[in-house]
Amino acid sequence: MEKVVIFGAGMSGMIAAINLARQGVEVEIHERESVYGGSSIYNPSTHTTPIDLDRTSEYIGIDISSVFHPLLDCPWYFHDTELHVPVKGVYTVERGNRKGSLDTLLFNECKKLGVNFFFNSPLRKEDIPQLPPGTIVACGLSPSAYEMLGIPYLRWYGWISRGEIGFNNLSWIWLDECVTEYGYLSSANNFYFNLLFSIRQVSEEALNKYKDFMIRHQGVEHKEWQYVSGAVPLASPDNPRLFQGNLILCGTISGAMDPMMWFGILGAITTGKIAAMAVHDPQGAQQEFHRFTRAFRAAYFIKNKIHYRIRPHVKLLEKILNIIGPSNFEKFNRFFDRHDWKGSIPGYTRVFGCY
Repeated sequence: MEKVVIFGAGMSGMIAAINLARQGVEVEIHERESVYGGSSIYNPSTHTTPIDLDRTSEYIGIDISSVFHPLLDCPWYFHDTELHVPVKGVYTVERGNRKGSLDTLLFNECKKLGVNFFFNSPLRKEDIPQLPPGTIVACGLSPSAYEMLGIPYLRWYGWISRGEIGFNNLSWIWLDECVTEYGYLSSANNFYFNLLFSIRQVSEEALNKYKDFMIRHQGVEHKEWQYVSGAVPLASPDNPRLFQGNLILCGTISGAMDPMMWFGILGAITTGKIAAMAVHDPQGAQQEFHRFTRAFRAAYFIKNKIHYRIRPHVKLLEKILNIIGPSNFEKFNRFFDRHDWKGSIPGYTRVFGCY
């Protein structure tokens, strides 16, 4: 029987495994953690993501709709100015190994299909030359994986808090000059994940500013925060790649990530399917991968040449928003939301959608 080895027991690696196992392939998943569900640094966690659940489930051949929950609200804050945006087609989902997570749904399907898991079994640099062609690597946000494989990456820094909370399917995004990206809370299954992150070091002073904002506007306070740093494949406009030498990449490390907002859930889901395809049809899989990521380069340049020049001026953006009026912006957003725009970056359901 044909055998395929996968490194990474997160959602992308397990989606690849399910698709291969259904074809009669013997699948081994090696995971550096002691359990499935991605890195323990970041998971369990919850995420807010645009996704077309019906079309995505059909594409990957797995019904994932039961673990995605419609988002109720996601206000954006420019300092203290609040702007409500449409949340049609946006969902919350839990990652990790808790009962209601996406990863648990996939793990249970893997076990039904006889996929073999080897935990505490990391990808090691010295083993890479001996790995059989067609080995799939789905190692996500780990800088060491990028370094071992020679893939350029951007390092990010931030503060994380997570745990049980008294609400579900609510999110927010906070913009301030103290970070290059944003503060972000997502919630699902009575669990929350809160992240304040940037492409430069984030001080405790910045965290305290974010904490004050949360208390004032949301009445939320977390006792425990952890400082973390990770890697994302956003260092080069050429980052998206399905193959690296004889290896097949999927998930975040493949570059299937939205450079603007850093959405990665949909990219990881779709490239899990594409990685499985690449084992037997490399050319067809490459075409599919390009179809999903062909707008990456344009979005990369918009983010780095335009967005990062505007982003530090939150006071100016807040002033413009107040002059025009948040309600007028919201009317425009509702008009825009009625249109079914199609694109290619895994991320936004309609603008950068699945098909």
